[in-house]
Amino acid sequence: MTVFYVDGAFVPAREAKIPVDDLAVLRGIGICDIMRTFHGRPWFVDEHIDRLMESGKKIGLALPWTRADIRQIVFQILEKNPGLEEVNIRIVITGGSSPDYMTPAGRPRLIVMVTPINKLPEEWYTQGVKVITLVQERPLAGAKVTAYLPAAMAMNRARAAGAMEVIYIDRHGNALECTTSNLFAFFGNTLVTPPAEGILKGITRKVILSLAADRFEVSESLIPLEKLLTADEVFITGTSKGVVPVVRIDDTSIGTGSPGSHTRTLMAALTDHSKDF
Repeated sequence: MTVFYVDGAFVPAREAKIPVDDLAVLRGIGICDIMRTFHGRPWFVDEHIDRLMESGKKIGLALPWTRADIRQIVFQILEKNPGLEEVNIRIVITGGSSPDYMTPAGRPRLIVMVTPINKLPEEWYTQGVKVITLVQERPLAGAKVTAYLPAAMAMNRARAAGAMEVIYIDRHGNALECTTSNLFAFFGNTLVTPPAEGILKGITRKVILSLAADRFEVSESLIPLEKLLTADEVFITGTSKGVVPVVRIDDTSIGTGSPGSHTRTLMAALTDHSKDF
């Protein structure tokens, strides 16, 4: 029986609930983060919690928990679910109930859930994926919030086009990030990724930048869409997906149309890093 943590108590997953007047339900106000385990241990737990706390600051949500409090609950939830193998750990902090049904009143709710990691299609990694582009920006760059309607609508477009993800393009024509992924491109031996200031700073993004530093030239700079389409290799990253090669953007084939050697190098490096972890 799976156990979740909800608003101060560990409860069976089927009994997990919050009041209908919570601002997460009424207004979509809340923050979240997701991490995964390797060998039963949460991967970069402190970095994920730091990002969660920073998201709270960005949306003006006062959090009564310390980083240590949340960290302790993460490890407790793993202890209370010993039958599960590798899992995703989802942390959600809601806006809480509010007298005016609009503004947070200083009573947020903390939810921590564990869910099995679904196996992703092997062909994503061996053959690469198609993505599409969409002129869209996060309403609050850098904050991981629970209001995912724009991303959900974007992913509906992707599915209709037979694509795996959507690259957001800003009003100036620069490629930023994807709905739940960070974006990278190789131009020769130089790895380029958009600067952190205008995107959600992915934890896997940070790892890839570290792994790439000893292997390639690395640049955090803007990537105009027209330049991205001329890249030798493109890939996206995320906590649950790792490194996924991109071989088509809209109607444009990238590089040779198959996963490139530099991307495969970083895929292998991330796999080794995860094993060592």
